[in-house]
Amino acid sequence: MRQCRMGTREWQYGRECLTEDVNHVICGAFDGGATRVLVKDTHEVGFNCLIRRLDARAEYLGGHYVSPSLFGNISGLDLVLYVAIHAASGTPDAFFPHTHYGVFSELRLNGSAVGEMDIYGGYLGELGIPIGFVSGEDIAVHQALQTLPWAKAVTVDKNKDAYTSGERSRQYLSEGRERLRRTAAEAVRSASRMKPLLLKGPLHFEAVFRTEQLARKFNTWNFPRRGETVSWESIDMREGFEMLNRLVFIPRMVYPFRQPLAFIVRNYFRIKNTYFAPSPDSDGACR
Repeated sequence: MRQCRMGTREWQYGRECLTEDVNHVICGAFDGGATRVLVKDTHEVGFNCLIRRLDARAEYLGGHYVSPSLFGNISGLDLVLYVAIHAASGTPDAFFPHTHYGVFSELRLNGSAVGEMDIYGGYLGELGIPIGFVSGEDIAVHQALQTLPWAKAVTVDKNKDAYTSGERSRQYLSEGRERLRRTAAEAVRSASRMKPLLLKGPLHFEAVFRTEQLARKFNTWNFPRRGETVSWESIDMREGFEMLNRLVFIPRMVYPFRQPLAFIVRNYFRIKNTYFAPSPDSDGACR
């Protein structure tokens, strides 16, 4: 878990592992015929990949944006390949389950629990961009394929023993990364058959916070609230996703300053995570 916590020495080692995984997906995308690859880093505040170690053929876009989307300028993309997904908030026995932000015990859409592939997939779908590849633990992949049955998938073992057993672990990493490359190539070759996820509105969102205190703290926009549950309506996913981001990232008093604030935050973490990151600690994992 500490490899997912920004600023720890284990996270710095995890960045090396993540960057190597992403590089194999980049290679696979080009193998499959891609002419342009954009790496969008969305975990925490972004800048988890080691930019200087990324495949030089790819562009890198870290951090969160206000316009033209939270993901920045993604116009002109034909397919999204999601590397290292996780299960939805509230999923039992999953590794680091959360949806969009770690304050929720569950996020619901039209009464059903949803994860990031539902929310992000619906948002990207309205922009005409399908998700065609997912990788992650078996629970997360199963959830994603319920929503994106056409996507290509790679299941990744999240048990620590898989990465601490010397030569056997090195072989697992090598073979697993080759699967990432092959499957990414297959997804790109199949891009014309992938479908944008389109969810018919109107949409009813319910964000169930872990505590009522958190719900009160984050609900600066005075959305309808009942106990720990905050709800809102939207005509489509783009509007609903905008309201979700207001709820968790943009307090009402900050909203007029969101554009320059996002610029400052992006550049702060770009500099911090590039030049002032701790030395890596593999926590017993093989190299």
